[in-house]
Formats: sequence, C-alpha cells, structure tokens
Amino acid sequence: MSDVYFLDYSRGGSVLQGLKSLFHEANLTGVIPVDGSVAVKLHMGELGNITYLRPILVRRVVDLLRKVGGKPFVTDTTALYPGGRDTPQKYLATAAANGFLEQSVNAPIIIADGGDDLGVPVAVDGVEGCELTEVRVASRIYHADSLIVLTHFKGHMQTGFGGALKNMGMGCVVKETKKAQHRVNTPLLDESLCDGCGICIESCPRGALWLEDDKPRRDLDKCGGCSTCVFECPSHAFYFGEGMKEQLQVNIAHASWAVLQKFSGRSGFINFVQDVTPHCDCASPSGMPLVQDVGVLASLDPVAIDKASLDMVDKAVLIGSSLIADQPDRLGKLHGTDSLVQLKTAQKLGLGSLEYRLIPVG
Repeated sequence: MSDVYFLDYSRGGSVLQGLKSLFHEANLTGVIPVDGSVAVKLHMGELGNITYLRPILVRRVVDLLRKVGGKPFVTDTTALYPGGRDTPQKYLATAAANGFLEQSVNAPIIIADGGDDLGVPVAVDGVEGCELTEVRVASRIYHADSLIVLTHFKGHMQTGFGGALKNMGMGCVVKETKKAQHRVNTPLLDESLCDGCGICIESCPRGALWLEDDKPRRDLDKCGGCSTCVFECPSHAFYFGEGMKEQLQVNIAHASWAVLQKFSGRSGFINFVQDVTPHCDCASPSGMPLVQDVGVLASLDPVAIDKASLDMVDKAVLIGSSLIADQPDRLGKLHGTDSLVQLKTAQKLGLGSLEYRLIPVG
C-alpha cells in the first residue's frame, strides 16, 4: 500500500503553503540529488486552452526544488497533432503566450525533443502484453538526474483520463514513439455518415488521406495516429473501434515503465485535481469543469496517485450533468472506456500499487 498525501481545497488555507507541506511530507526531497538536474515535466497548454496548470503553481514547486539543492528545468515534448505545439519553436511561443517564461517559473523552459533528437531507446520488446518494440525517451528528459511530474488531472477522449502515467508515457517520449503508441487506435470510418466533403483530407497533417469514389482512403504508412480526422470531421464519420482505447492505455503504461527505468527511485508526482475538464490540455477549448475543485495530491507512486485522483473525482460534487453521479470511473464512462486499464497494467509492470493510504496535510 502506497502513501498518497492530500491537500484538501475544501479546508481553505494557502495553496502555496500547502504545496510546501506536500513536497516535504511526501518526501519528494528524497529523490532530488544535490546539484542534480531535475526535469519538471508538465503540459503547458495548447494555444487557446485556459485550464492548463497555472505558472504560479509550477514556480512554487521549482522554488522548493531549488531550496533542497536541485537544478530544475521546466519541460515538455512536442505534440503529434498540428497546432501550437508541434515544433519546439511553436511550443515555446505557445508556452510564453500561456505565461510560461523563465522569469515566471524561475527555471529554463526546455522543449525536450525536436530537431535531430531521435530520443534514447529503451527496449520493451518481450515485456508481456506490449505491442511496442522500443520506447524512445526525449534526450533532455532522459539525461536529467531526477524527474518531477506535475499533472493537471482531467478527462481524455481516448484514455478516459489524463494523469501522471499519461504525462510520462506520452509526454516524455519523441514523436516516433507517440506515433507507435497511437497506431493501435487509428480511427475507423463509418462510410454511411461520410458525405465526401474532403475536410479530413485538407486537415490531415501528413497527407495520409485522399478521396476515392467520394470517400476518404488512408495510407497507413503515412498516418501518424494524431486523430485530427476525428476532431475535424463535421459528420462525425470517424470513430475509435472496440478495444482501441484500452490498447492505447496498455501502450501508455509500458511507455511509462520505459521512462521510469532511468528514474527508478528518483521520481516524484504531484497531481492537481482542479479544473477537471472533459478533455485534455491539448484541446482548445477542453470544455467546462465537470466537478468542483478537489485539491492536490503528492506521492512517489504514479499508480497510487492516479487511482486516488480518479477516486476523488468519483466522489466530488458534480457541476452540470455531464458525469454520472454515484458511479465508479466517471471519466472512463464519459469517454466510453475502462480507464483502470492503464493503472492495472502499470501495477502489473511494478510501477506502483492500486492500493493506497490517503494522508491529509496542511
């Protein structure tokens, strides 16, 4: 049973002071080597998104890391889909527009992939249940001495929820590995709904689609699995087939396992269960919050912290009627999947425990 420390927003008090208590009581200090570099991994929000993690909260964590002798840098990787984050240059501009500057977070902001970086390969072939052969971790993250993962906990269209595991498994790797993970859920086409408008062809960033007999056809070798066709189709003709979302979760758990092979004993996790939107920070907009803000969790166990976050969303007071009351895995049901798949897979891989002890702080 793992320890998960909880700063309860309903109790009031200073969130910034509470973060200090969380940081120390969860023993995040113990994973930071003196004078060691610390990759502070987070999602800095797509251009136009407004519910990403606030820079002032990131600054607080950075300051705490500096006080215990760490040398932090704030980091993320480029997006697979087109938008404001698909190149390092565009991502830095988007980060700045969203308030993430070295002056605001008191640390360099480094996009960890792009350019000539092919990532550092970690073999996963032979790991039970994994369809990947290797995971390529972004070099600048891999070569850090420790890893602190800051996660805005929210819903996700393809995985039920986005938590610490997804922040690592999809967020710490280069595009080739993102593409490999998404290959299992390449969208399918319901031709009965398609009117041949061609918008999917125009919006596909890899030119993988073309019209034939007034219906789109796909070159799977070109397809990057970004799902732009799903989001752009006005007829909702593209969809995810049965079992696809669950297999993507399995891939994410294995990719997280690969990341943590480097950071075993030198990683810590903080989940912010606030602004719990239906969709992730990649979406613009990501929807209105589904539940009242809950609080902040900290742990050395990514499985336990994600399970505790899910449980808290299940118990939180609803805003509106998008979620089902008094039912487990609200976010998974909202998106038509069992979002525990990623957690059960990660537990089986030895990344942590679904059983946890919740310890209030502050």
